[in-house]
Amino acid sequence: MAGRLRRGIVAFLVVGGMAPVTGSGASGASGPAPDFSLTVSPARLVVGPEEIDDPQSFQVVNRGRSPVDMVVDKAGFTVGGAGEMLFEHDAPHSAAGWLRVTPAGFRLAPGAERRVTVRIDPPPRPEHGGYQVALLFAVPAGAGGGDIKLDRVIGTPIYLTVPGPIDTSVNVGDLTTPSGFTTGGPIDFTATVDNVGTVHRDFLAPRSLKVGVNGYDVPFPDFTLPRGVGRSVTARWANPPFMCVCRATVSVSGSGGTSRRSVTLVIFPLHFLGALIAVAAALYALAWLSRRRHRARALGAARGPRGRDDPARDDPDGDGQGGDGQGGRDAPARVGDEAQ
Repeated sequence: MAGRLRRGIVAFLVVGGMAPVTGSGASGASGPAPDFSLTVSPARLVVGPEEIDDPQSFQVVNRGRSPVDMVVDKAGFTVGGAGEMLFEHDAPHSAAGWLRVTPAGFRLAPGAERRVTVRIDPPPRPEHGGYQVALLFAVPAGAGGGDIKLDRVIGTPIYLTVPGPIDTSVNVGDLTTPSGFTTGGPIDFTATVDNVGTVHRDFLAPRSLKVGVNGYDVPFPDFTLPRGVGRSVTARWANPPFMCVCRATVSVSGSGGTSRRSVTLVIFPLHFLGALIAVAAALYALAWLSRRRHRARALGAARGPRGRDDPARDDPDGDGQGGDGQGGRDAPARVGDEAQ
């Protein structure tokens, strides 16, 4: 391949906590330190209007076995429809040009740590509202063989709000389920949420966005919605009731009021109903067969062979004459014979 392909990779961009990057040579928690392991904290920074003039700081720790040469850069970013971070130097509402970082580059020995200071210098009379920028802690790929070189980068988002009036309005565009009818859980709810205000909105536990459904609260995963951004989020209801006609609602309050969307969901266990019908049919068939056998035995007992002393056999006509029913005709003949 002519020349060399150089590719930058953002290793982690997370919300809250610490952002670690571990490189080759990593082993288990109880084993030796990997060759490359870098930690930046905090991994997410929110700066309110009252803190805009205060210096902010990040702590960078080299937990690997090799020294690293660090370069600190800035980039605007936005969020895609599925929540992915999209780095753009000319992203809307970017504050990349407002930051002054000290130091912008340094070497970090194994086990060492360094504090990076950030000062925010907004332009005169900025538009009221929120802005965002990502601070990129990059370890450029060193010289060496190979056609592909990787820059290892940690991106930490910074959300800041300048002094002045703000609008926190959010619009819930839609709420859907895969189907309005289901035989049971789990059930997914997907909501489309648009930030139509002038500042970012955090939906983080314990203030997560939730689906209220028949007295249950089903939380969406944590997410942050920058200004002017919309995205879809999905919550999973793992243990719904056995059956119900459920009304699910998502609502978000803001400066412009409350935005709300609802959907009706029917939960009915058809498979269980089918099993009940099959059991009922089997029980009915067994009862019908048992009843038929009982009637057959009763009729057989009633029609069984009768003895010679049975009056019905001696007098089948039931006229009290016995014999073949001709007793009335034979009597005169017998009397006549006796007379002769």
